[in-house]
Amino acid sequence: MVSKRDATRLENELANLLWDRGYAVVRGPSSGSAARRRFQPDLIAVKKGVVLIIEVKKGREGRPIYIPPHQVVGLRELQERSGGRAVVAVKIAYRGWRFHFLDGLHETRGGRLRVDRPEAGLKLVELEEILFRRSERLDRYLG
Repeated sequence: MVSKRDATRLENELANLLWDRGYAVVRGPSSGSAARRRFQPDLIAVKKGVVLIIEVKKGREGRPIYIPPHQVVGLRELQERSGGRAVVAVKIAYRGWRFHFLDGLHETRGGRLRVDRPEAGLKLVELEEILFRRSERLDRYLG
């Protein structure tokens, strides 16, 4: 279990990293609080019209991470309402940040999502390649 202080530190660390890379970033004012009417993710980051809804976790190499059902429901609803992409950002000791798209995680019978191998997620540069890749027009290659 991560302490509230450690969780806040991780959220701020990722928020600063994303800000430095050109994202507009907002940290949920009550992220982690159990008493609220609607779900608030740890971070929302926007760049070039792409919205990321981010749940921040701390992990260890080779050890699965579980996302509680209320967070799963909230992340999915925010993804649907915003048209954005929900991701789980995991800080792995000595390996940095790894990102996992919500739709690529395994759902357990209890409604939790499981990140099987947190260290196998995308690095930030790889995530950005997926989010911001530009496609060429096909007619450019035709005579």
